[in-house]
Amino acid sequence: MMAGCASTPNIGNSKVAGSVAKVDGKKFLIRDSNGDWTESFLNGVDLGAAKAGYFPGEFGIKKDDYLRWFQEISDMNVQVIRVYVTQMPTFYEALLEFNKKTQQPLYLMEGVYVNEALVSQYNDAYGGDGALKESFQADIQNAVDVIHGNIQIEKVAGNAGGNYCADVSQWVIGWILGIEWPTEFVIGTNESHPEMTSFQGTYAQAENASPFEVFLAETAETAVSYEMKKYAQQRPVALSNWATTDPLEHPNEPNPDMEDAVSIDTEHITATNAFEAGFFASYHIYPYYPDFLSYDTKYLSNENQNPYLAYLTELNAHHAVPVIISEYGIPTSRGIAHKNAVTHMSQGYATEEQQAQWIISMNKDLQASGCAGGFIFSWQDEWFKRTWNTADYENPERRPYWMNVESPEECFGLLAFEPGKKDALVKVDGDDSEWRKKDLITENDGIRVYAKLDSAYLYLLVKGDTFDFEKDTLYLPLGILSGQGNTQYNGTTFDDGADFLLRLHGKKDSAVLVDAYYDLFQYSYSVQNHFYDEVPGQKMKNSGFFDKIYLAMNRPLKLPETGKTTEFQRFDTGALHYGNGNPKSENFDSQSDFYAGNHFVEIRLPWMLIGFMDPSTKEVVGDFYSSNTIAPVVTDGVKIGVCRSGSEKNVPMKLYTWDDWDIPETHERLKQSYYILKDYFGGIK
Repeated sequence: MMAGCASTPNIGNSKVAGSVAKVDGKKFLIRDSNGDWTESFLNGVDLGAAKAGYFPGEFGIKKDDYLRWFQEISDMNVQVIRVYVTQMPTFYEALLEFNKKTQQPLYLMEGVYVNEALVSQYNDAYGGDGALKESFQADIQNAVDVIHGNIQIEKVAGNAGGNYCADVSQWVIGWILGIEWPTEFVIGTNESHPEMTSFQGTYAQAENASPFEVFLAETAETAVSYEMKKYAQQRPVALSNWATTDPLEHPNEPNPDMEDAVSIDTEHITATNAFEAGFFASYHIYPYYPDFLSYDTKYLSNENQNPYLAYLTELNAHHAVPVIISEYGIPTSRGIAHKNAVTHMSQGYATEEQQAQWIISMNKDLQASGCAGGFIFSWQDEWFKRTWNTADYENPERRPYWMNVESPEECFGLLAFEPGKKDALVKVDGDDSEWRKKDLITENDGIRVYAKLDSAYLYLLVKGDTFDFEKDTLYLPLGILSGQGNTQYNGTTFDDGADFLLRLHGKKDSAVLVDAYYDLFQYSYSVQNHFYDEVPGQKMKNSGFFDKIYLAMNRPLKLPETGKTTEFQRFDTGALHYGNGNPKSENFDSQSDFYAGNHFVEIRLPWMLIGFMDPSTKEVVGDFYSSNTIAPVVTDGVKIGVCRSGSEKNVPMKLYTWDDWDIPETHERLKQSYYILKDYFGGIK
């Protein structure tokens, strides 16, 4: 018994007989409370290690958070939680406490990550004279002791640690070992060790394998042999994989050097007779990326217009073991990063209702393809995450302290962290009762503008006794940089530079525009990289030109199988979406940007949309043409003006500013998708 633990861990007495799960052919079986083996399609959620205001290595989630989340997950009628790495002791303590009190326990799929710094350093699984392999194996052994509540791990910055006393092994149904393996890492291992093509262990073996597959077989052997030796238990093992390194051929993949350059085929790794729990296959599969999911002709026909289902069917058929899709999901971000060309399922810009419907569609595809289960990515939104088409426009050291709704990777969750106090939120819903006189910033042309903020949005209330939302056109110049921006537009002058222009013109033609000189999209994709050939309005300061604001989605793609070339794909993220943003409203629209009331309009503007790299310290994108780099500068706040279309007056612009913050104030909200999925999963027998 280890120091500080109340009792000795429960140790099983023999092999599978002491374990909770096993593989039988294509079946994944779990032992029920009567000791019988039962098969079911495993529905679950992926649980991250962070909440708003924290990086994952800071482990900001508390025991009470876990207990509340476990109840909500259980109420959603799914039975599995998947974690990626060893969590803090409070996670296992909470799971033990929860499962002891409930009739239907939550099962755990435990993951073990590899040290990604070593992956980048060595580009070889056996690199550093075995340093990477030894580190990975040590983490696996620690994880085995963790689930048995039988280890004390020194707390090191960025890693979980502490006194692990909670034995949750009776609910741990499997291991998922590894990460989404980088192509160059797999290739580097294979090229450095061509002689390694087989492995024979007590529990795992490999024949006709690649060197990287041999490494994975050795990894599995470590997990099973250590647990058998110390606890006389074993449980199913999967070796992490994803579409980029799947074992299938994709002749129409437009980026084959990255997305189809090397395969990991875990069918080359098999269980010996001693490993009765067996192997299963684990994949992260989304419907919108890689691009072969849109363009591989073998997944498309006149009869079939569902490439996701066709791909899953081929993938499952390749394997003799159960296949679990351990990541699938849709983000509710305002921004978008990818879209399937056939089904239009997208990485972003889905309402919470659409998120649920697409997840249900994918879940049905998983079942129809013969897969053994699927885990939704993810339970909670993760503010620290980065997305390829927004990452350059953020301060990476400050991501957890504000929510960038333009970034899809931050918004996959079924649980949202809403900024601010629960009862103090600005709700873009046509009710202006939360606004006060002290919020007034400027007044002009009979129009008053009020401002508020939280860690996700700048909120504006635009109000006037004679303002007719359906007929009038209003312009709101917004300035964030000194000595930059347009001081005039279509004959109307501003008394300071406007880096952005908010145009309010009814429900369908309202938008935020950007000074052509400050157009990051043009700078990134037309000037620096010639993926996009449209000529910007002007390349000079104070040109009077404003551009639409775009996010890049895909460069032009040459499809090798068909010879066709796709166009550059972009998303008009500056276009404002009209809808009711109050979650309590019957017509709630989670993508709402603005909504009208009686002679007023409420608007919420995402911080990145108006140039902020970190609103918590008032950092904005600096003059990238002068510096030839995208870098932050500190601003005083946002200067705001307002006028009617055709106004001949000089428009005054007044400063709206705020105090910096660190840990943001937030409250939790289960998204609309949660309740839809709860009904769906509750109806599955």
